[in-house]
Amino acid sequence: MYRAPAALGVRGFGFGAAGLGLSVIGATLVGAADPDGALGAMSWAGLAVFAAVSLVFFATGLVRVAGLRGRLVLDDDGFVNATGPGAGVRKVAWRDVRKVQTDGSVVSVDVAGSKQSLIRTAALDVDPRELARELRSRLNRHRGYTPLGTAEAHQVDS
Repeated sequence: MYRAPAALGVRGFGFGAAGLGLSVIGATLVGAADPDGALGAMSWAGLAVFAAVSLVFFATGLVRVAGLRGRLVLDDDGFVNATGPGAGVRKVAWRDVRKVQTDGSVVSVDVAGSKQSLIRTAALDVDPRELARELRSRLNRHRGYTPLGTAEAHQVDS
């Protein structure tokens, strides 16, 4: 199983907490200054947007720290890709895999029915080429292929 590092969630949690703290300080300062008219409305609107963005960072970090972060689970039957939205097919059986290729930080798995499963390796903190090798190895094993030189030599009796 490949997972996103917990440090990523802690970082998001920390940024969100700091942003929420700054939002409270900003709200206190704007409330004390009590600006009138358009300046007051813009100040409160800006603080609201900043607080909302901080809350999203905070909540996302909390969810990731709790263990609900991006993951890729490989087993004997196939894999489950939960590396983010837009990943395409989430659950893939090895019998349906047609091709595995890398493109930058994404491993693309072509699946039967002209579909794809896009695995975002940046979300998993793994090298794309290493992951593609692992996927190809499991695919070959499922199909019964063995690397050259590893099969037992068969002698023919004359």
